[in-house]
Amino acid sequence: MIQHRWPTQLAVYPYAQPLMIGWQIADRERDVYWNDYEQALDAYLTAQDEDVPEAERQSWLLTSRERFQALAAKGDRHIGTSLALIRIHAELGEPQAVIQAIEQLLDIMPWMAEPLPDALEIHINRPFLAPLPSFDYSQVFEGELGNWLQSGIMTALETADRAS
Repeated sequence: MIQHRWPTQLAVYPYAQPLMIGWQIADRERDVYWNDYEQALDAYLTAQDEDVPEAERQSWLLTSRERFQALAAKGDRHIGTSLALIRIHAELGEPQAVIQAIEQLLDIMPWMAEPLPDALEIHINRPFLAPLPSFDYSQVFEGELGNWLQSGIMTALETADRAS
């Protein structure tokens, strides 16, 4: 059995902690993109492992970008894929690609650019990356996931706008 990185590496982040059980028990039988998504996510997390040599980490980061881009090209419209692309492009210093990834996310989910109803509950069945590393250690309280996502996406957009 293959040991995947996401259950242990994402578990240290406060935003992910309340979501971990749901991610681990999610029924992925009908998620045709899950295996490729999990490989792309593990590639990204390998790139974050400080025990891996720097040149190899950079290679894993580029591999994860390629894998997430391939998922999007195949039609994977899951928010996790979009968030990963936003983050990876930001980490690679590609502000135009960040903006493009956000535009593509908003094409798929235009409601992410609108004020969210207070009673809205968002459930995301795949483990996902925060849109920016600065959001890794922020707490997400029950019922606040949508606002947290919007805040992260807007911060990524503002950062990319300033950099371009």
